[in-house]
Amino acid sequence: MPTEGVSATRFVSVAPRLGFIGGFDGIRGIGICMVLANHAYSDLSPSFAGIIDVFFVMSAFLITTLLMQEHRQHDTINMRKFYARRAVRLLPSAYLCLAAWIVFCLLFDRERVVWVLQDALAAVTYVYNLVFPVGLGLVAPKVAAERSIDQFWSLAVEEQFYLLIAVTVLVCLRKKWMVQLAVGLCALATWIGFQRLTGHTGPLPGGPTNSSIPARGISLLWLSRPDSLMWGVGLAVVNAKLPDPLPEIWRKWLPRVASVAIFVMFGSMLLASTFLHNTGLKYGIPHPYAPPFPPQGASFTGAMYWPRFGHTAAALASIPVLLCMTRYREWWANRALSWKPVRFLGRMSYTVYVWHTFFYFVMLEALGLDGRLGEKTRVFVLAPITIVACLPIYFLVEQKLLKVKLRFSSEKEVLDLNTGKMVSSETGKPVDAVASSPDDTAAETTK
Repeated sequence: MPTEGVSATRFVSVAPRLGFIGGFDGIRGIGICMVLANHAYSDLSPSFAGIIDVFFVMSAFLITTLLMQEHRQHDTINMRKFYARRAVRLLPSAYLCLAAWIVFCLLFDRERVVWVLQDALAAVTYVYNLVFPVGLGLVAPKVAAERSIDQFWSLAVEEQFYLLIAVTVLVCLRKKWMVQLAVGLCALATWIGFQRLTGHTGPLPGGPTNSSIPARGISLLWLSRPDSLMWGVGLAVVNAKLPDPLPEIWRKWLPRVASVAIFVMFGSMLLASTFLHNTGLKYGIPHPYAPPFPPQGASFTGAMYWPRFGHTAAALASIPVLLCMTRYREWWANRALSWKPVRFLGRMSYTVYVWHTFFYFVMLEALGLDGRLGEKTRVFVLAPITIVACLPIYFLVEQKLLKVKLRFSSEKEVLDLNTGKMVSSETGKPVDAVASSPDDTAAETTK
């Protein structure tokens, strides 16, 4: 810990160090199941997209918190190690997936090669969200129909965040601007949420009517939800200002608020379910319904479409949930979401998220299962096969590379979530220490 004289000249987090939080992996596990289900049956609930907002808040919270922890201990942030950890963690599986797409299409579907190459170029340069943004179908439906790996938009958003956040946090810590950073980002996030609520999909005039390639990514920028990352940074700063243990009023009310919020968080993701809406009409069950997007040519402001409020609702509801999981490990939701099978899926979530469209394409298009599997039931075939197919990639690529990532740890000892033991970041071997608190090498095994 820094000395009193040093701490007086810069912002210092007073929060306890992050340790193992099983509920975070549990949320990721449920989230990846939602992604698999919705991409197999698109009418199930397009508002499952809200889980990405939760992922964004969680990711920004973890990264910002861990950067503050590193600075508190070492009085600096090692930029080289930070970006090396990100590269080792994220790039190999993603690039391997892009290579698999290209090779498969060269061998079996050459008509798709040009589209896949376009996708791959946008993905490897991490501008996918700008070239092929969320909501592309509103402005260029033919271009949207040609996309094969459109899940890479969210990876691009996060990589852009990683590129900026370490330097920004380092400067703000040294200048004691962390509170100002949090207030500024939350104010901007509030404005973006209000923009969506009023039917604006981006900062450029014309919104979804602007279909030119240079402009469409900016005209649809708010649908990529950068505001969710901003909320995560704000949450990290709030957590850094809260002492340990928490004041009595926080200990009393935070679990109660979080218990309501977790139902709001997941409940908001059902509001655009065509499947449940139709079921409700059939059986007389009342169910809120907010279509995800307007019909082609209709105005985005013509109705209360789910993206206008849903992304903000999911992100804001996740804030007390994540804070409670961080500070109250025995909270009921934290314990429930720490169930080992769900946690394991959460640990695999990055692998499955990156690869699932490839395996879906192979099964549905290449193997001809699209016409054989019922639309409402095919998720029960596609999802399990995809998870099993991802296991070799997870164990042989990602788990192996986690050992490489240890070399770029900011600490000498980190928690290995595979074994629950403290290991040396230099050798990867267990050390005689109590497993108490990891740095981002351990805490971010699914990011």
